[in-house]
Amino acid sequence: MWDESARAGFTDLLPPRHPFPEVHAETWFALLEDPAVSLVLVEEDGELLGVSACGESRDDDVDESVGEVRSFFVAPGRWRGGVGRALMDGVLDSLRERGYAEATVWSFAANEGANAFYERLGFTRDGAEEPTDEAWAHLPGVRYRRSL
Repeated sequence: MWDESARAGFTDLLPPRHPFPEVHAETWFALLEDPAVSLVLVEEDGELLGVSACGESRDDDVDESVGEVRSFFVAPGRWRGGVGRALMDGVLDSLRERGYAEATVWSFAANEGANAFYERLGFTRDGAEEPTDEAWAHLPGVRYRRSL
């Protein structure tokens, strides 16, 4: 599901002929084993519709009251149908349960659809920007933040 969602959301942001980044199973296993991270899933009749990793922030410029939405993927056929909102509700609940007062999420600056979604849910850009790594063609990233 990650690959389908990521390709639908990010392919047009990458330069022509830039290889699409691969995510290896080890990445997901590391998330599952990390006590600082929770995985939140949305499923229907056994079909995975959305997945998000959230928990401790990886950013050096925030304090311990700030949690992070580390990844957020919804099956493309379910975009704009309430799955993303349900998934984010679960993520924000998870961060609250971990004791965080605020949440951040990084997004590609040019990802208008995702950015509009985050803004509808109360996130605002907090001024932090940073380029991504070579795998993502150094696309500019922006950070969004909201209170919990």
